[in-house]
Amino acid sequence: MIFVMIETKSYPSRADRYLQKHLHPLVIFLLFGTALIRVAAFMSLPFLAFYLTSTFHFNSFQTGVVIGMSGLGGAIGGIIGGGLSDLFGRRRILNLTMIGWTSIFFMYLFASEYVHFIVLSFLHGLFRSFFDPISQACMSDLTSEEKRLQVFSYRYVALNVGMVTGPMLGAYLFHWLGIQTFAVAGAIFALYSVMLRSRLSRYRHRLNKPPTKRRAHLVNCLRVITRDRALGYYILGGMLFFMVYAQMESNLPIYLSNEIPDGSKIYPILLVINAGLVILVQRLISKWAEKKHPLSSIVLGSCLYTLGFYCFSVNENPLMFIVGMSLLTFGEMFIFPVTNQLTDQLADEKYRGAYYGAANFAQLGLCVGPILGGWLLKRFDGLTMWNITAVISILILWFYAMGYRKYTFRRQVAVVDIVYRVLLDLKLVFVVKVVLKLIPFAVFSGIIWHLLQKSP
Repeated sequence: MIFVMIETKSYPSRADRYLQKHLHPLVIFLLFGTALIRVAAFMSLPFLAFYLTSTFHFNSFQTGVVIGMSGLGGAIGGIIGGGLSDLFGRRRILNLTMIGWTSIFFMYLFASEYVHFIVLSFLHGLFRSFFDPISQACMSDLTSEEKRLQVFSYRYVALNVGMVTGPMLGAYLFHWLGIQTFAVAGAIFALYSVMLRSRLSRYRHRLNKPPTKRRAHLVNCLRVITRDRALGYYILGGMLFFMVYAQMESNLPIYLSNEIPDGSKIYPILLVINAGLVILVQRLISKWAEKKHPLSSIVLGSCLYTLGFYCFSVNENPLMFIVGMSLLTFGEMFIFPVTNQLTDQLADEKYRGAYYGAANFAQLGLCVGPILGGWLLKRFDGLTMWNITAVISILILWFYAMGYRKYTFRRQVAVVDIVYRVLLDLKLVFVVKVVLKLIPFAVFSGIIWHLLQKSP
């Protein structure tokens, strides 16, 4: 008797085929939540500084410390939240995070001492840094690799929707409700927390399960991310990015109000330009970036950032600030989503949350940036501050390039191939070839000129 072995192929189900072409419903809900909770946060927190100075009469330094604690909490909390999500599962940690984050907004109603506001600001940054990397890890878990950059771009747009809508609502609510605006924000957070809990329970089978040997995996997690030199370079590059980015929200309004006539009226226009361009143009830029090398976006973004800050130092014409903010916005759109993609390339699936959390440590730049910029503005002047910021912006490229080199070295990718791909993306291959061909002629001409100068 002859037995015939027939090899059968397993085909994806209809649901899996649908998710390969479309975004997972939970990813869409997380994007919606990113916009919603940012609306709630930005309609309350930007007015905290005004509340502290007008009601409690804190000076500018005390208020700055309170605001800076949020960035410090964000830098510290990222790796903790991401690592916990890898150990105990995304769903459990995300639910606990939303409960804690929601309670913070209601606690602001009862704060009456300086230390209360410092602690609450720190905890706000801490829980925000829990939510961001864990939600990003969830999106990455549920999205195919070729669509992840698109999802990161959508998330970036969602953040900017919150940044535009939140302050407009907050200006109205804070005028009528004062500190009670935080109760409205807390109610929005509570509503989304309930909705998120339901959605996470519905799709819990799609989310990663916690490992069984938790203690061993915690040690492995810390060892993996601390030994990854590529991640270290990415964190340093991200820290510089957040340092220069923070100038737009901290020292730019101070410089405009003190140095430029009617500068306080120009700043809201610049914010509208920033957020409006992101909402309108980000989709086009992300489609371009999906087909290009990640470093191509970093190169463009760093150069645009340098030019944007240089425009601030040229003169005090409001038009130059509009041009500069437009360049900075385009640079931001090129850099921000790609940094998430680069981190995602490094991350092993079981340590993805920890990697996103570790990358969140770059938000320390949001704490250092305003302090450094404020010192430069006070010690020297605005022109010096903007020029130094422009130089720092170009260094972003160096750190990300070094990190990517460490990443590709393990995969035996030649540096020449990376450089050629970037030049090809930016359509600079022809220019480089012409320059290389002109170098011998330029050297020969220089030698002849030097000899002619020496001859009697």
